[in-house]
Amino acid sequence: MANPLSRPTLGGRPMNANEATLVWADEYGRMAETYDEVVTPRFEPLAKALVELLDPKPGEMILDVSTGTGLLACLIAPLVKPQAVVAIDLADEAIGVASYRAGNARIRNIRFEMMDARNIVYRSGLFDGIASHLGIPNLGYDRTFHEAHRLLKPGGRFVFNEWEEASSPVEAAFREALAAHATPTPSKDLAAVREAVQLVRTDPESLALRNPASVVSKLRERGFDRVDVATKEFLVRFADPSEVVRFFGAWGWNERELREMPADRRAAFEGDLGGRFETLAGPDGADNLWRLHYFVARP
Repeated sequence: MANPLSRPTLGGRPMNANEATLVWADEYGRMAETYDEVVTPRFEPLAKALVELLDPKPGEMILDVSTGTGLLACLIAPLVKPQAVVAIDLADEAIGVASYRAGNARIRNIRFEMMDARNIVYRSGLFDGIASHLGIPNLGYDRTFHEAHRLLKPGGRFVFNEWEEASSPVEAAFREALAAHATPTPSKDLAAVREAVQLVRTDPESLALRNPASVVSKLRERGFDRVDVATKEFLVRFADPSEVVRFFGAWGWNERELREMPADRRAAFEGDLGGRFETLAGPDGADNLWRLHYFVARP
C-alpha cells in the first residue's frame, strides 16, 4: 500500500526549497505556544551545552540564528550584559512567544527580529559570536554559513548543533505509526505540508546537514578554517504513548496529521504506537538517547 505521506501537491509541480522553508516556518510558528510549553523544557539541557561551548563574555555582541521561542537567547543574554543578543527567526509567531518568555524573565537585552537565516541584514563584522540551537535551515544552509562568516568579527566563533543522522527509537516509532495510519484524503493545507516535510527529509542537502564530515566541508568552503565537532548524548524518558503524542504533536506538521485522521485511523494509530512503545519501554517508560553534533567554527 502506498504511503499517504508521500503524495505530491501543487498540481504536480514539485515544491521548491524556498516554498518548503516557508511552509516549515509557518507550521512551526502556528504551534509556537504549545511547542514552548511541551518541547522547550526537554531541549533546555541541549541548549545549555551549546552555551558552554559558545562561552559568552560580558560585553560581547551575540547573534542567535533561528531563535524559535527564544530559549537560547534567554540563556545567553544575562551572560553578555551590558551588551545585547540579537535573535532572529523566520516564524513571526515564534518571535512573539520568545518576546513573552524574555519579558517574563525580565530580560531586556535581547532584540528580536523576523529575518531569514539565509539573508541576515546586518553589517559585516558586527558580532563576537553567532549561535544556533537546532536552527540551521535544512535547505540553503550554505548561505547561512556564508552570512555567519561575513557577520563575525575577527576572532569570533560560530557555534551550533544538529541531530545525528538516525532518528531516536521513540521518534522512529511515532513516525512509522503516523505514516501507516495517516488520512488518504488530506486537505489542501495538509497536502502542502506533506510535500514540504518530504522535501526537507529526503533532499540530499538536508540529509548532509546531519553528516558531520559534510558540514565541516561546507563550513570550510565558506571560509571557516578551524572547525571542531563534539558529539553529545542526552537521556530522555517518555512515560507512556500519550506523552509521545503530546511531544511530537507540538510540531505543526504532526499536529495537522493527527487532527485530520478519521476516528478509525486515529484509534488504529494509537494502538499501533502503543504496541511499538511497549517494545521500547521498561517499568518507568521508554528511555530515549538523543545524540547531537556540536560545531564550533572559527574563520
